[in-house]
Order: sequence, then C-alpha cells, then structure tokens
Amino acid sequence: PLVIISGHPCIGKTRFSQDLKAYLESIHACSVVLINEESLGITPATGYSSSFTEKSTRGSLKSAVDHNLSSTAWVIVDSLNYIKGFRYELYCLARTIKSTHCCVWLSCDEATSNSWSLARKD
Repeated sequence: PLVIISGHPCIGKTRFSQDLKAYLESIHACSVVLINEESLGITPATGYSSSFTEKSTRGSLKSAVDHNLSSTAWVIVDSLNYIKGFRYELYCLARTIKSTHCCVWLSCDEATSNSWSLARKD
C-alpha cells in the first residue's frame, strides 16, 4: 500500500509519518518504508532552491517509490506533494501493481505553523 502525506511546510508531516510508520510496524508486523527528502540525502535548501532542482527532487522521490512499492510493503511518501499531477503519478505507480493507496492532507492553523517554523533549525 502507498500512503501519500501532503501539506504545507512545517505542519508536522514528518512527525506524523514517523508515528504512522511506527504504528504500522507494531500492528501489522510488516515492512514499512518511509521516503522523504531526508532519506534520499536531499536538504530542503538544495532540493527546492529552483524549479529545476525541485523537478529533480520529485523525480528522485518518484524513483524511490517505484523501487520500494510492492504488495507486501507499506510505502509512506513524506514530502510537500502539493502538485496534483505528481500525486497522480504516484497513484499510477500503485495502480500498476494493483496496490491500494491513500492521500493524507495535514493541516494546522497558521500561527502554530509559523511558531514551529521559527523554532526549526535549518
């Protein structure tokens, strides 16, 4: 199964993804792969510095999903995933192997997001 985590920057997507991974591993005792920029060695400052690098970052994420997606392993994609076409490409990867998928949109109020962003280390 494929779980696509989406939402604005600095709202807790990575923490939610890590908690979901731990939960799935404890309940289902199965393989769970968490794919994000950090797991691919891409920093936000370099991965999203221009439209070209952002396209390359999305390509790396898609490639990692394609490599890890199977009928026996859960794949969690933790990224901005704000482009509808990119989410559709990930859906098509899941559909190709007849796997289930879902998209989880995380949200919080702007004041909380801003405070988390200011407290965050670059």
